[in-house]
Formats: sequence, structure tokens, C-alpha cells
Amino acid sequence: MASKTTWAQAKAPETASKTYTLAPWTGDDFTLGHQLRNHEIPEFPKNVERTVDFVIIGGGIAGLASAYNLRHHNFLLLEQYDTLGGQSRGSSYQGIGYSYGAAYMTDMRNGVGDFLASLSLKPIELSPQKNAWHWENKWSKGVEGAAGNKLYSEFKHFLADCKPMWKQLDRVVNPVPLKDADLAKLDSVVFSSVLKGYSPAFMALIDAFLRSSNCAGVDGLSALAAIESLEELTGPSYVFPGGNPTLAKALIDQIKGPRCAQGFVWSVEVADGKSTVVYTGKDGHLHKVACKHVIIAAPPLVAARIMKGIPDATKSLLLSCKYGSYLVANLLMKRRRFIGSYDNWVAPPFTFADITIAETPYMENKTYKEQMGSVLTIYQPYPPSSAGRPLLLGGDREKFADSILSQMSQLVGNIEKDVESVVLSRWGHAMAITSPGFFAKISKLNDTTASGYTFAHCSTQGLACAESAIIAARLAANRALGKHSGRS
Repeated sequence: MASKTTWAQAKAPETASKTYTLAPWTGDDFTLGHQLRNHEIPEFPKNVERTVDFVIIGGGIAGLASAYNLRHHNFLLLEQYDTLGGQSRGSSYQGIGYSYGAAYMTDMRNGVGDFLASLSLKPIELSPQKNAWHWENKWSKGVEGAAGNKLYSEFKHFLADCKPMWKQLDRVVNPVPLKDADLAKLDSVVFSSVLKGYSPAFMALIDAFLRSSNCAGVDGLSALAAIESLEELTGPSYVFPGGNPTLAKALIDQIKGPRCAQGFVWSVEVADGKSTVVYTGKDGHLHKVACKHVIIAAPPLVAARIMKGIPDATKSLLLSCKYGSYLVANLLMKRRRFIGSYDNWVAPPFTFADITIAETPYMENKTYKEQMGSVLTIYQPYPPSSAGRPLLLGGDREKFADSILSQMSQLVGNIEKDVESVVLSRWGHAMAITSPGFFAKISKLNDTTASGYTFAHCSTQGLACAESAIIAARLAANRALGKHSGRS
């Protein structure tokens, strides 16, 4: 086996001149994943050591929700890290919970609201005013405002163009499987092809909005993917104190115990409708378990590398997905310096796309106190085939932090003296890019799933978000129980 040194342990020395601490990396550890990619695979055990009903691979929201839906059954959930939650992991600072990844949701339909209610969770609803836009060196809230304001004039035109497409989208419960002809047409073209008459400055803001949600912008996303994301502009958003890690914690509290194990999965072999799974456990030893159904709540790229005995056409679909990557920076601050909306959007030359204010839900529910300070969560997405992933792999935390703080000083003045710590998270394969044809591809992938396994990553339901993960988990659990033989 290769060295178990993790990226979090391999940290660079601190610089004495800094007034803040620089925390170890959170997010992805690429070590074992790159061994799998490079076919540096250990010799597998010959014998099965135990049998369970279901194995769930991946401890993000999709995996946790799958386990919750199967909580009355004999399952084994395997997560490569020692903390469950996936991109919905997080931490806290002086009573403010914050996220290493996505922090909020935008849609309670399709059973999502009922699912949260079953966990006794009630998110705080934020109006579209929770969005603010950095336009002509000042901040403007929402998408409607004073007549004569150029930003709001462009938004008026933009919303008029979007509304017919939103009506097409609202005709269906979920665009996956893709059966609606109008939606199929939107899936087949890039979003920029349906836009006309907007200024470059306005398009740069829309591009930033889409990149933060999808790791691709107006020239990379399908019109269907973009229009589904952009519904957030006129609808509410839903956030918990602590962000999406609050949802992860609620699920973990329901399923924690010996049925959840730390384990890196090397192989899933499917034969005669049953599966065997080989993984390296927390003890460093290889284990082999058998089950009647395996739920792969990991990205399609990972599924393609670990799945054995599946049709070549299925593997080809899995491998065809491209991925964007992310840097997420949390600035832990002794006092509030940035008094903005909840989510604040910027365009180039800023390298990041948006800034969320983690204390907002605490202020909304009247539990915030001044001594709690502030946490700013900053999202810097990178498209596929860019310098982003190599930079994240290089892991120069100090350079990333310096860049983020330097740019923030352009927005709110020198904030470094108020920053107590910078927590950086890196996600190497964070987002399956919903480029033209993606929804058609995912629909075909779900249709070709044979017995014995189900793909349940959030991307199998279109957009990569917590809502899609919840839907994918429900469908996967039903299929595992034989209650649903259709799409997964």
C-alpha cells in the first residue's frame, strides 16, 4: 500500500508575518483516488467475509439519505474519509456553523420538503433579495429595482427571456428522465445561443452565477441546465444555521453506528444480479463483502473506475462526464466587516464568483450575537481542462489565501487584521458539468442500469445539489427494495 500521508497532514510552514492562522486543507484527499486512477490496485481477498442486504458507497448527502431510507434494513455504508457528509461537511467558529462546500438549497418540491420534515428540519426561507450583485463598484440587491438603473433594466429583459423556458420546465416534476420535447431541445444547445442583446458586464455576472452553481458558464452549460439553475433568481432559497452540514448531521444522527464504516472502495463486481465490494478499511486491511444490491452514491467518474461486470455502453456513459473543481475559502473573522446580502456575486477580474455570509441564518432566527463575529464563505470554481485542478493538487495554501484576501480588500477594505483564521477546502472533481446533451446522457444511463446496483450520485438527477441527492437517494432505496424498477 502507498503511504497514508494525507494532504491535510502535508501542510506548508506558516509565515511569521501573517496576522491570521492558516488551517490545514479540508475537502478532497487525492492520494488513494489517484492510485485507483493509475491502476495501482492491491491484491483483493479471495473470500467474502460477510454478507449484508445493501452496500452504499459514498457518505455525502446522497449516500446518507440512501442509508436513512434503508435504516430499517441491514446496510453497510462506506465512506473513504473519517467524517461523513461529503461536500456537506463543515465546522464552526464562535457559534457560527459554516460549510466546506454548498451552503443552501433552492427547491423544496419533488418530496424534498417532506424529506426535511421527516428529519424535523425546517430551513429558513430567504427571499430573492438574498442575492446581491457587484455592479459599477457598488452592491445592488435582488433582480428588481429603480427604473433607469441599467442593471435592473437588463434583469427585466433577462427575466422576460427566461420565463417561457421556466414554464416549459415547470410542466414536469423532474427533467430526468428527459422525455419532454421542449426540454430536450433546451438540453441540446448551449445557453449562450438563446441569449441576445445583453451587455458584456451583465453577462459576466450571469456567468459568475452559473459557474458557482455548475463550474461552467453561459458558453459551457446546456440551456436546460442553466435555466434550471437560474430559477433561483426569482424564487426563495433555503438555509439552515450551519448550512448544508446541518442536514448531513441530522442524517448521521439517524444512521450512525457500526453500519457506517470508513473504507476506500477499490472494486464493485456485479454478477447474476448480486454484487461484491472490496474496500480498504480504517484498519488498513482489505475487506470483501457481498450484497444483493449496491448503491453507488459517488460521482460517475468514480463509479466507472470501480465497477466490474457492467456493460461497456454503461461504462462509456459514466466516463463521458467532465468535471469542474472548486476552491472554497472560509474567512473566520473576529467582527463583521462585510455587511451584504446572504449571497454576493462578483465578476472578473475577481477570480472567485460569490461570497456567502454564514451568520445570516442566525441573524434571521434572532440568535446572532455580536461576539460571534463573522464567517465569509468564498467560492472559486474552475471549469474542466483548466489550471484549477493542478493548482489545487499543488496545494499552495498561502498563495490561495493571499489571493483571496487581496481581492476581498478591493471590496471591503483591508480585512486581514479582522481575520483570525483562513480555512481552505479543495474539491478536485466537485461537479459533473451539465453541458449540452447531459440530461439526455444521464437519462440513458439510468435506463441502462441493470439489477444488482443503482447509481445514486446527485448528478444522476441533473444538477449537482443537495436536492438532487435527496431525490436520487429515494429512487435508489426504492429500487434496492424492489419497489421501483424504472429510473434510478
